[in-house]
Amino acid sequence: MGRAAALTSVLIWGVQFSVLAAALRQLDAYHFSSLRFVLGALVIAAVLVWREGRGALRYEGRLLAATGYGAAGFAAFSILLIVALGYTSPQNVALVAATSPILTQLLRWALDGVRPHPAILALAVAALAGLALVITKGHLGGFGAFGLGDLMALGAALGWSIFTYGAGKFPGWSPLRYTALTMIGGAVVTVAVTAVADLTGLAHLPSAAAVWSVTPHLVYVAVVGSVVAALVWTVAVRSLGATTAVLFINLTPIVALVIAVIGGARLSPAELTGAAVTVVALLGATAVHRRVSAPAAARVPQVPVRSQA
Repeated sequence: MGRAAALTSVLIWGVQFSVLAAALRQLDAYHFSSLRFVLGALVIAAVLVWREGRGALRYEGRLLAATGYGAAGFAAFSILLIVALGYTSPQNVALVAATSPILTQLLRWALDGVRPHPAILALAVAALAGLALVITKGHLGGFGAFGLGDLMALGAALGWSIFTYGAGKFPGWSPLRYTALTMIGGAVVTVAVTAVADLTGLAHLPSAAAVWSVTPHLVYVAVVGSVVAALVWTVAVRSLGATTAVLFINLTPIVALVIAVIGGARLSPAELTGAAVTVVALLGATAVHRRVSAPAAARVPQVPVRSQA
């Protein structure tokens, strides 16, 4: 269940790269991010009310926490990742963003005292190394110096790690409720950041024609990429745990690579090797997680259920 959910999210996000690239030719990162999350928040809020009632829209005293996780996972991740492309190469952005698995493990270690399992930490590094081969085609010197764009990409990766970490901090909320309430907060923050960008000249209000031209892209990214994928991702985190689930993010560029191959692109031996290393590392990490979790589950006492007949 958890692995299927994580793979579903990764597949959606992998396709989203090409959709997003086409949309950004017409609309800047700030306004596109605002539109996608406002639309996504409205859709998922309606679904939440339909499934769990209006009471589920209450934050129960956790407004600031939910907004903070939403700002990190939606506003920061989306805007920083896209803006970073204007300052550094796509290779650097992709690799730095893929540090999210390691960042999530370090975050849990720092905040909760949960020391990463040595095998999972090692496999996270292996998956990152495989991804580096895929992105650079074996020419690791192509990453260049670490600059402003790379720092933005690192901020984006940290933002998603914080959102993933937060999914385990609301045990009384369903995955749907956590995703909806954090996305609402993230949408508000994104709109506020976009307004500041307009006032300072970093962005400019787009024309109605520009917005209309990206409507199909917006629907896919907002509804499928932001709502469906984020909701399924929360299910994956609840099932696998943040440390293991976040490893699957390394597969997103590989999905995009497969789509390119379907379109006629040819893979180099280095890319094939890197993809294989990443996949094997992810399979190994999930196997370790299951082995570590099994003894803990076995120690939970089973309480007999009495018949109500």
